[in-house]
Amino acid sequence: MATIQEVAKLAGVSVGSISRYLNGHTLKKENMQRIEAAITKLDYKQNYSAKGLKSNRTMSIGLLMNNAQSMFSASMIATLADELEKLGYSMLFSGFQKNKSQLGNKLDFLLSRKVDGLIVFEAEQEWQEVQRLKNLEIPVISINTPLDFPKIDSILMNNRQSTKKVLKKMIAYGHKEIGIIAGLQKDYIARERLEGVLEAFDEMNLPVANHAKIYYGDYSKTSGYAGLKNLLAHKVSAVFVCNYNMSLGSLQAIYEKDIQLGKDLSFASFDYFDSSDIFNPKLTVIRQPVTDMSLLAADRIVKKIQQTNSLEGKKFIMPNNILWRDSVRRMN
Repeated sequence: MATIQEVAKLAGVSVGSISRYLNGHTLKKENMQRIEAAITKLDYKQNYSAKGLKSNRTMSIGLLMNNAQSMFSASMIATLADELEKLGYSMLFSGFQKNKSQLGNKLDFLLSRKVDGLIVFEAEQEWQEVQRLKNLEIPVISINTPLDFPKIDSILMNNRQSTKKVLKKMIAYGHKEIGIIAGLQKDYIARERLEGVLEAFDEMNLPVANHAKIYYGDYSKTSGYAGLKNLLAHKVSAVFVCNYNMSLGSLQAIYEKDIQLGKDLSFASFDYFDSSDIFNPKLTVIRQPVTDMSLLAADRIVKKIQQTNSLEGKKFIMPNNILWRDSVRRMN
């Protein structure tokens, strides 16, 4: 196995330059190119165990997740783990399954393992247990919910803006009676998505009270199924669903009633993966940037660790990708 000294000799630079390069520092472009070429030629691998002992680090990062059972969460876990491994870190996972009373115990578990940093997924700032995060000495990043604490990054999606854009287009297409299947308003994400709906009606001068039919589900497929049946009784011409699992239940109800999408009923929803492509017509969906969010979280947490948490907290808002399909059509 090649040593760092051998890499330095082949690249024609000092061992210190190699170390700075491996820790993310920017060097002269020609030096960086020579170092990278030497690393590749010698197939050099860092000894992360020795590196961790020397720096009093465990080379591990904790992931504290609200709900690991959704496809979105599963994809994020896999992407984070892969990217952190490339950066020389292992990931320790702990989930509290939407039970905020368990958050404190799960946090204690990760801290007892001496993780170098912590990524938190969908923890609400008003929860009492979350207040502990602002006093931690290790770097913390929040995904999907904003945490307004010093030095803590928040990585969010533009849920309000993308939802508003879809609803405004539905209204512009002539839909006056629109059904909404929303999540319970105790969660930041649910509130943001519904707020986007309300802003769309307001900006299009269409009174919400008279033209929006809102059904509150619990994120489950069952509640989406019940919500769609409820909205059909109100004679809506279009439906927007604020959650992937609820959209699956809605689609089941639609096909059981032999309703033709894009003709009898316009339909759009949030989506995670490629399920929207198998329907005919293909579904209009808001696709969330799970990979981009995961890569950004991994990059920021490692930079914060390497710079001993000196980076100030920032808020990043990632754009959702709206895929316009034939399931939303103009009214005759």
